[in-house]
Amino acid sequence: MLFRLPRCLRTGLAAAIFLVGAGLAPVAIAVSVDNDLPATKTPVAAGERTGSAKPDISKIVQADDLSAMVGIALGYGDAELSTVEDGDPVIVGEINGVAYQLFFLNCAGDHTGCTIMNFYAIWDVQDVAIDAVNRFNRTQPFNKAYLTPDNLPVVELNLSTVGGMTRGQLDDAFERWTIALAEFPREVLGETR
Repeated sequence: MLFRLPRCLRTGLAAAIFLVGAGLAPVAIAVSVDNDLPATKTPVAAGERTGSAKPDISKIVQADDLSAMVGIALGYGDAELSTVEDGDPVIVGEINGVAYQLFFLNCAGDHTGCTIMNFYAIWDVQDVAIDAVNRFNRTQPFNKAYLTPDNLPVVELNLSTVGGMTRGQLDDAFERWTIALAEFPREVLGETR
């Protein structure tokens, strides 16, 4: 079977949008004209085109840098830092109207050095078809969905934070989570037993 990219990814516009979104935009050419000199072409860096500095996507962010984590989360919706009963940190947020928690797990006794980030969302909807949950799991390699003992649907995304993550990796994780929070209700919650 021959693999072929989806049509939207085979077009130049989609590739440009993808590159710009990933911070990998090709260098643009700015043309300046002076009355006494011929037009010259000067390379312009991507951040300079907009006049706003883009975050360094290659910078390593440690899970202990909770202000940076909240800052990234705020780029996707509402978010605030809290703690769970044992004192470990959690970010409580909302993306496109869907509530979620981002738990920091496997932490040291002083609630630092957490090695797992666990994105978690639960819906107060019963009678969800287990076949729909299983179908979601088969098509979502980064997410895990299940029903609680009370038959409430849950979706999670887990990441290792050992050694930290780049800003680009964290943005990718939040993008995946944003998509999961949109797809899960549409694909799973509408199907009942």
